[in-house]
This record gives sequence, structure tokens and C-alpha cells, in this order.
Amino acid sequence: MANQPRVLLTRPEEDIERDKKIFLSLGIEVIPLPLIGFRPLDFKIPPLEEFDYIYFGSKRAVDFFLSKVKKLASHLRVLVVGKKTANHLREKYSVEPFLVAKGSSKLLYEEIKNKNLPPGKVLVPTAKMHSKGIYLLERLGFELHIVPVYETVFLRYPQEEIKAKLAKADILIFTSPSTFLALLANLQLEQLFSLIKGKKIVAIGETTKKAIEDKGLKVDWVPSEPSMELIAKEIKKWIT
Repeated sequence: MANQPRVLLTRPEEDIERDKKIFLSLGIEVIPLPLIGFRPLDFKIPPLEEFDYIYFGSKRAVDFFLSKVKKLASHLRVLVVGKKTANHLREKYSVEPFLVAKGSSKLLYEEIKNKNLPPGKVLVPTAKMHSKGIYLLERLGFELHIVPVYETVFLRYPQEEIKAKLAKADILIFTSPSTFLALLANLQLEQLFSLIKGKKIVAIGETTKKAIEDKGLKVDWVPSEPSMELIAKEIKKWIT
């Protein structure tokens, strides 16, 4: 690996612009390749008074839902995955989460199980293509009502552009299964194997790792929390 490693960032463009500063501050060059975007879906607002809990697994789920709903019912207990999603709710919408899990819906399930939270009806605004981890709550007697509020869109590029960016990169960072699957929408799996030989792969969480390894690729590292700051610091250690 070069003294100044080059990382390929694959998340949405606005996120790459924010994350780029983190890597550059540590002397890590960034190769931007935004592979996904998001599109709102039309949805019917369910009667909030019928629910005991509402679950948010991402900042985008929060924004797409609350752009239409405007205000949450005060009785709803807000279940959240991720510190950034929790802080987004506090800072932008003045909503205090009832329970925050560190990094995945599986960890939320464990927290709820350990706290012996009483079962109830859970409203789940989410992406059309979403993680199935939230369904673990049904094992504890919770009734889930899934409302797709947005969809993920795979971005397409000329093959030569993708190949050139992959050739430059030392480390590929995937922040969701969708970022990896969007890459496969642009390249054949056999091509990808050839193009990333000798490069390191970082997945932001276990769900993303599984999506990558299910296709036969090896993930070199997963951070303890879904944090780009942690990833950048770890990569810095690899070269010092």
C-alpha cells in the first residue's frame, strides 16, 4: 500500500463530500464514486395513535417520514439505530429517542430483550429495500407495521470510469449492502474479482459484510461502530 493510501468512497455524493474531510485531515486520499441515491415514495400516513413505538434505522428514514408527517405523536416511544440518527432527531426535530442502539437492528433487538420492554405495535418508516433485522422484534411479541417511505437508486457509470477509479484505489469502503450491490450493477462479479485483487475491503457493519461475503469476496475489517471517523483512524494505523 502506498504511503498515502487511496480510499474509494461509494456512498451518496453529499455523504462523500462530508466524509472526504475526515480522510484528508489524516493524509488519506479519497476517490469519490457515489453509487447510490435516494428517491421519496408516496405513502399513506397511518394513524399514529394506534402505535406504541416508532422505529428509525437511518437519518433518511427520519427525513422522508417527517417531511410528510411533520410532527410525531407525543405518546410514541422512539426506537433508534445509531448515534447519528439519534442526534439528527434531537437537533433537527427536537425529538428525544426513547432507546438508542449502537449500530444495527440486531443490537436494538438485544437491548429491548435485555430491558424487557413491553411488546406493542411498532411503526417502521424505512426504505423499500431494507434490512430484515428489524423483524427480530416479532420474536419478542412486537407487531410491526412497515411503511416504505423512500427507495434506493443505483447509479450507473461508463465501465471505463469505474475501472479507472478501482485501479487507483487501495481500499474500498462500503457503507451499506446497497453500495456494494450498486457496484455489481455496473460490473460483472468476475470483473470485480479481477479489478480488486490485492486491495482491502472495509464494510461499515455486519449486514454489509454479509452482503459482500455472500458473493465470495473477503472483507478485511469491520469497525466496532458504524463510524467513518473510526474507519479513517484505523486506516491511518495501517500505514504508520
